[in-house]
Amino acid sequence: MVEKKAYRVVFDYFKGKILSGEIGIGYKLPAERDIAEQLGVSRNSVREAIRMLEMMGFVKSLQGSGNYICCDPHGYFTQSFNMLMVLRDISYNEIFDIRRAMEFEALTLAVQNITPEELERLHDVLQRMDEPMSLKSNAKLDVEFHRILIHASHNTLMIYLTQLMSDLLDIFIKNLRTSILADRRRSKALRAAHWDIYNGLLTHDAPRAYEAMEQHFEIVKEHVIKFEQKHPDFSDQEPDCPDYII
Repeated sequence: MVEKKAYRVVFDYFKGKILSGEIGIGYKLPAERDIAEQLGVSRNSVREAIRMLEMMGFVKSLQGSGNYICCDPHGYFTQSFNMLMVLRDISYNEIFDIRRAMEFEALTLAVQNITPEELERLHDVLQRMDEPMSLKSNAKLDVEFHRILIHASHNTLMIYLTQLMSDLLDIFIKNLRTSILADRRRSKALRAAHWDIYNGLLTHDAPRAYEAMEQHFEIVKEHVIKFEQKHPDFSDQEPDCPDYII
């Protein structure tokens, strides 16, 4: 065996046990020396493999205690997306396109799968959004509306992937959402689109829901172009917006 590939033996060994369910969350890995002897590799290879598992969110190292199996792939994927964003110079338009695709697919499934309880929660959110409130409070309700919509797809993988991307998307959406909601005309148009989406879901009228979602993203797209020109760098701070009542 070539030593530089020995860490793969350790990595594949524990990865297989984790994925098969043979070892689970909270399991403490044996001492490095014992792993090395069992698999016939060096302790350096064991350390390298454990570092890889830790980076992927499968292992957590506790100083003075040892290495434990955990389950935080979310952290791994979030870091990967953030790095991709920096290295590949991803634009607002590209993230907008991803968000649009995900929401439309979620809407397609939600028209079929949404429950009475989820409809009630959407209605409650929309009613609260129509009340006078601060910009910050309105933005939180907007987040909640879209979160309920994604969950109404009842597609576990879609919900999970959305969660994995949430940290990255929030960098974009948080700034953009605040900027849009600070515009009275666009904010009013978005609320109307939200109500139309809800009514389409309520009656299981897919064309109506799709048309409303299209209007929603047309409003957002219009603002994306202007916002990207003003804030070309993702490291920009959140735009200055008065915390007025809308």
